[in-house]
Formats: sequence, C-alpha cells, structure tokens
Amino acid sequence: MTRIDFYTNVAQPQEFACKLAATVFRKRERLLVWLEDERALDTFSNRLWCMGDTQFIAHCRMDSPEAAETPIWLTASLPAGLQHPVLLNLGPELPVEPAQFSRILEIVGTDEQALATARHRFKSYRARGYAIQHHDMSHK
Repeated sequence: MTRIDFYTNVAQPQEFACKLAATVFRKRERLLVWLEDERALDTFSNRLWCMGDTQFIAHCRMDSPEAAETPIWLTASLPAGLQHPVLLNLGPELPVEPAQFSRILEIVGTDEQALATARHRFKSYRARGYAIQHHDMSHK
C-alpha cells in the first residue's frame, strides 16, 4: 500500500523539496516531481541544477527523450496509470490515483494557506485508508 509522508512546518519549502529530491536520488530510487505549471517546473529544475558545485541531481521533464535513463522526472501534468516508486507532490491537488505510487511526499510550509491545504489532503488520504507518516520539521 502507498505510504504518505507529510513534512510540516517547513520554513523554505522549495529548498527542502530539492533536498528531499537529492535524498531520494542518493537512495537510487526513481522520483516523479509534480508541479503546478510549466513556470514552477522550470524554477524547480533550475534549483536542482544550482544545489552546489559537488552535487549533481540528474533530472529531466517526464516527456523528455532522456526520461528512460533519468531517475528524476519533472511534470506539470500527472498522467493516470503511471507506475512510479515515489511522487513528490508540489502541485495544487491530490493525485487521482495515489495507489500508482509506493510513496507520496507532501511538503507543508508555515503559512495559513499551506496549512489549510495540507489538512484537507491529510484528511483525504486518511479517508482512503493510506498509511500516513508525519515529520515535524520546525526544529530542523
């Protein structure tokens, strides 16, 4: 069954998302990063390229010819039926088919809008019977 991880009280969500992507990359797992739109996709891609001189995070757009050989895919649209180990959900919605992933990562900032959205997502996942892990990042 799909495991859902909520990382809450994250002061810098985009920076944390890059670090989380790097962690998944180091574990040699495949990651799909779902973003709100093309602009957000480009911004996140640039952040991954600029993480540091010694850290290379191989990634590409999901529709790229290099996708089959690349461990991290970025997309602004989530196709149904895709089987992928880990989803980093930076988009505005819940995935329609959460079960197509072994794990879903949700990052929650500190503003009221982010908290309200996270509460809704948490309740939706729980109502569907998914195992949820909570990680409070306020002291990290």
